Parts: sequence; C-alpha cells; structure tokens
Amino acid sequence: MFPMPQPDGDAPPGVNAEGQGGSVAFDPNMTGAGGGAVAEMPGGDDFVSDVQVSVHERVNTILVVTWTQLLEADSAWLEFTFEDGVVMKSRPLAGALGAHRDVVLGVPGEMDVTLRIVNQKAGAVFASSDHAGRTEAVPSGTNGMPPATVLAYDPALASPDRWLVGSVENSEGGCGPECYNRWTYWTYIMDRKGRIVWYYADPASNATSSFQRRARDGEYLWIEKRPYGRPGPRAVLKTTLDGDYSEEIPVANLADSIDVTEDGSLLYDAQDELREMARDGTVRNIWSCRAQFGQGFACYTNTINYVAETNSVWMSYPDENTVVEVSRATGQLIASYGDVAGSYGFSPATWQFEFQHFPNVTPQGTLLVSSHMPGFADTFEPVAGQHAFVEFTIDRQNRQLVERWFYNDGPEWAMYKGMALRVSNGNTLANYGSGGVIREITPDKRTAFHVKFDAPNGDDFYNKMVGHNELIDDLYALNGGGPTP
Repeated sequence: MFPMPQPDGDAPPGVNAEGQGGSVAFDPNMTGAGGGAVAEMPGGDDFVSDVQVSVHERVNTILVVTWTQLLEADSAWLEFTFEDGVVMKSRPLAGALGAHRDVVLGVPGEMDVTLRIVNQKAGAVFASSDHAGRTEAVPSGTNGMPPATVLAYDPALASPDRWLVGSVENSEGGCGPECYNRWTYWTYIMDRKGRIVWYYADPASNATSSFQRRARDGEYLWIEKRPYGRPGPRAVLKTTLDGDYSEEIPVANLADSIDVTEDGSLLYDAQDELREMARDGTVRNIWSCRAQFGQGFACYTNTINYVAETNSVWMSYPDENTVVEVSRATGQLIASYGDVAGSYGFSPATWQFEFQHFPNVTPQGTLLVSSHMPGFADTFEPVAGQHAFVEFTIDRQNRQLVERWFYNDGPEWAMYKGMALRVSNGNTLANYGSGGVIREITPDKRTAFHVKFDAPNGDDFYNKMVGHNELIDDLYALNGGGPTP
C-alpha cells in the first residue's frame, strides 16, 4: 500500500488515511456548523476513468498508462512501486480534460507494479485507486542484452545517483582483438542492483552504438549508429526513452565517438576531420588532423569530448599517445598533450600516455584520462594492474600536466575503450572497455560500486566490451519530449 501523497508540508485534504481515492466533507464557510451548506470534495477516482496499463511495444521494462481525465486538475502524475518501501513518481503534467498518457520508468523486467494516478488541484492532492501492471523480460540469448553482475555496492561511499546509463557489446570474449566490434551493441540503463530498466539495440543493422550522449538541448538521448570496419549506413539516433520522440539522421563517414552542444549540434570525426552538423543539417569542418600533423601521423581518434565552458573539443589519438584540444569557434589548435612535437610536458616527467582514451575536463578544471601506465604501450599485450585512470592539473603557464590522482588497483585491462568521468559527489566513474568492468572509485581509491559484464570464456582482460557510462538520478530527464525550440 502506498503512503499518503503529499506535495508540500502536511497531508492535504481530499485524501484518506491510506492515500487512496475517497472523499472528505468540508465547510465552505469554515464554520463546521451553523448556516453554511456542506459540500463534498471529489475523490481521486472522480478525476479519472478508463485507466489502462500495458507493456511498451518496444521496451519491455516500460509500462504505458492511459486514462481519461474527467475533472480538470492543476497537474497529474503517476506514483508506482514494485518493491517494499520504494515509491517512485513520474513528472507532473498538466491535468487538462481528455485523453492522457504517461509511462512508468525505472522498473526491471518481469516485475509486478502497483500504480495510481495522482491529481493536484488548488493545493489538494487526490490519488486514484491502485492499478496493476507487470513488465516483461529483458531480451536475452545470442543477440540479447548481456547480464551484468554487481560485485560491490556501498551506498555510504557511492554517489546518490540511482541509475547507470551505459552501453555494452554482447562480445564473445576470451580471444583477444578479434572478439570485438562484431556483435550487437546494447545501450542500457541499470539500477544499483544491476537490473536493466531500459534498453535499446538494433541487431538487424549490426551497427555499433557505444558512445551515447545525454542531449544538452533537451531531455533525450543521442546514440551513434555505425558499422565498425564494415561498409554500411551511418547515422545518429535521437530518442526519448519511450520513443515518442525519435529521429534518425544520416551522417556521412561518421567515425568513432560523438558529442553534442547546447544548441543541438553534433560534433563528430569523419575522414580525419572534426566536423559539426547543426540542427538544420548544415555541416562545417572545424579542424583537420591531417592538415595539422601531416601524412605521417595516425589520425584515428577514439574520443570527441566537448567542453562548454571553454567552447573547446578534446580528441584522443591513441596510436600517437597524443591528446589535442581544439577551439570549436576558430578551429585553432589550443594545445596538444603527449608525444607529438610541441606538446605539454608531464610532472613527474616519467608520465606519458600509452594508448589513452576519453580525455575530459572535470568540473574542477582538471583533466581525466584513461591510459595504460608508462612503459606499457602495446594495447594488445595486457598486464594486470597496468591500466590507470589519471587526473592532471593543467598548468598552462608552464605548459605541463601535473599528476593529481591516479588509480591502477584493478587487474583489468582496457585493450579497447576505457574511460573515467568525475561524478556528483567527487567520485570517479571508470570502466575498462574490453575488460568489461565498471567501477565507481572514491578519492581515497575505495570501490563504491563494481559491475562486471562477464563473457563465458572471458577473464580480466577480455570480457564483454563496455562503452560510455554515466550516472543519473532522474530517468524522466531522458524522456522530456525531444529538443527544445
């Protein structure tokens, strides 16, 4: 049974002790007796009719709730529960008369859900009777969503964010480089128990989708879709979780990784160039790796990271052990870091990048990079404990990256991919790419959250390959209806 719904402060009138629909008598003259006529407030079930609960046609973990609004309200939302002591809510929407639709987000597969529709009018809250639904199983099997195992979770150490957004290839594992970029990629959201609450894949196209991004111009996801090392159409998918907004946009020559801007532009690499596609489809070339560094430089980049505060784009050239920072506005090289001539140095001087990935700037202005440790340059020769997640202070005056923090306690190896990202409470969310492991790490290097995507023939070096990850605490922030005007 639900607790009583309360918008603010004490329990409002119009809801009985169980928080269900019922009615409460009141005196419009506030006398309680004497001359005023007594009217009766509506109950929660008076606001709605024809409530229907069904499983979403594409995502088995989403329940779609429809109803007819009989009485106008200031706002209406869903409250739902699938385990004791946890009540979740959708976002309030306008309580206009007529047909309504909302979705239940955040529930794992094959779960019984109890839900009700809550209306708020003039500060009073009215909850309907309970309705039931059940999610269906997450797709599994040969082309299905790989299961995840949570090896550790300490809520006292972890950030308060309840969900992990990520991607994973249903890799074979256990056989080195040839095991990867051949299988179906899944974009997913899991809870802290490792249960999948949302997913997307397109097995028919066999396109990879390992660098999904949260939109900056609205509340939805961008997912890149491209065949890896194979011919085929390349595109980005823009979608809300329920797919009510969904738009697939062809992107010629799209290569690894994408990022997006506040004005809804796409930043990407194509033919060794950093390009930008505006909302209207106009494409401009921002910067050319080949023009900057010449024919002898290996211009494959595994990262596109946009920094709004400086309007710059960071890219990573792992075969050259080099990171670059480019002005989005002017297309000028701001700085290079690593082996290429003219780069910033390191402090201590023994540091160097080795097949690095995902350089990004933290809210504190420091640089985070996923890299093999110095001296371990061959990404195809894994060594336990020799992959690191490193934070540097960017000393622009002295043109140095100054070591601030690093973590290399994990035995896993990121032959491909790997990343580290600073999260809301100062922890670092890191993953080992082809090692199949994700960790949330405290500043003092304790593990707050530890997830593994195991392959049957895998080990700490070769498991199911994980892509970009981030933590989130509001699923409805990815279901807001698409780009803002």
